Amino acid sequence: MTDLRDIVRIEDPRFYLDDPFPVFARMRAEEPVFYYEPLDTFVLTKHEDIRYVNRTPEVFSNAHGIFLNDVKYQPVDGDTPTVTDSFFPADGEQIGTTDPPRHHELRRVISPAFSARALELMDAEIRQYSQELVDAITPGQTTDWMELAGILPIRIGSLLIGLPDADRAQVRHWSDELEKLGGDLTMEELQAAAKEFSTLRDYIMANFATKRHDPGHDLLSTLLAAELDDRKVSEANVVMFAMTMIAAGSDTTRALLAGMVWALAKHPDQLAKLVADRSLIPSAIEEALRWVTPARAFLRTAMEDTEIRGQKIRSGQHVYLMYMAGNRDEDIFPNPETFDVSRAENELQMAFGIGTHVCIGARLVRQEAGILLNTLLDRYPRFELAAEPVPVIHIIRNSWENMPVLFHS
Repeated sequence: MTDLRDIVRIEDPRFYLDDPFPVFARMRAEEPVFYYEPLDTFVLTKHEDIRYVNRTPEVFSNAHGIFLNDVKYQPVDGDTPTVTDSFFPADGEQIGTTDPPRHHELRRVISPAFSARALELMDAEIRQYSQELVDAITPGQTTDWMELAGILPIRIGSLLIGLPDADRAQVRHWSDELEKLGGDLTMEELQAAAKEFSTLRDYIMANFATKRHDPGHDLLSTLLAAELDDRKVSEANVVMFAMTMIAAGSDTTRALLAGMVWALAKHPDQLAKLVADRSLIPSAIEEALRWVTPARAFLRTAMEDTEIRGQKIRSGQHVYLMYMAGNRDEDIFPNPETFDVSRAENELQMAFGIGTHVCIGARLVRQEAGILLNTLLDRYPRFELAAEPVPVIHIIRNSWENMPVLFHS
């Protein structure tokens, strides 16, 4: 049998396109804490271990980078920003790379924009946008579902933040630049993407005046009224929060919305089950999250000498949380390679993360996905792939360049 060290290539996006799940199954069985020497990183593939790391941020830090490119192009000294931080303003605080207790303080400031009341106020627009998206489908003709699925997260993300819907094409451009952060790029290419993404700052600041005079229930209004450290939230942090929300949700949500249709088209028996019983839609969304895992993995850095399953990990070494492998852990999900919209355990999926850094927008994504799926099935209870979709070549994101689908009423 081929040695795992000859086939595991976590920084090569093509590794993930060659059906890595049998490799992950071997890693879980043989070396669940797998040392990847090229990056001095331990790859975790067991659900339990990934959960443990996420729940011990005092040991495993986000502050030293969360993407493989942060290791690949690791700063020589602690004063140099990571690749991730280079995409954002230096005078703001990036919630994704901030550890507790500061992370909790930053999270508290933005939480009102994600409250049940705030999301309820967005419901009518989400339904309208979903209906417009489904109306754009021509039955019986090939539709690039990936292109359509990309529209909804940008519109809803702009609504959440408080940006004009008319600017959604430009917002999507910035989102696409940010996606390059996890791509297979040179340092020069990453620096160019960071420079382009940074132009988003001026756009967000241009929307401040509008929100100051006409506040709503959106994120910008929430932040402009909020306090942090007993004073108004700084403009730098308002900008940072808004940029982070655009960065964090659009590409992964697009991958989920596309992945739902992809998985159901590949499993027509499950599509028929869902059409027959719409109460399964919440469960189907969780199973799609498990099956697709839009963000494959994230990095943490050990802040002290520790160990996992007896494997010693030194301070400064990295662990790579392979969520897509944890989502196929046979100890948690019986018959993990079966797509089942009624799976009893699918709420244990890890696509949104766990613990301190669990996705703050998870409830909004579920709301968005449920409304869109119901709207789609109202019109098109049958659909199939017109051709195999073209996957994105990316280290982090599990998604597609296009997805040709035939929808039938």
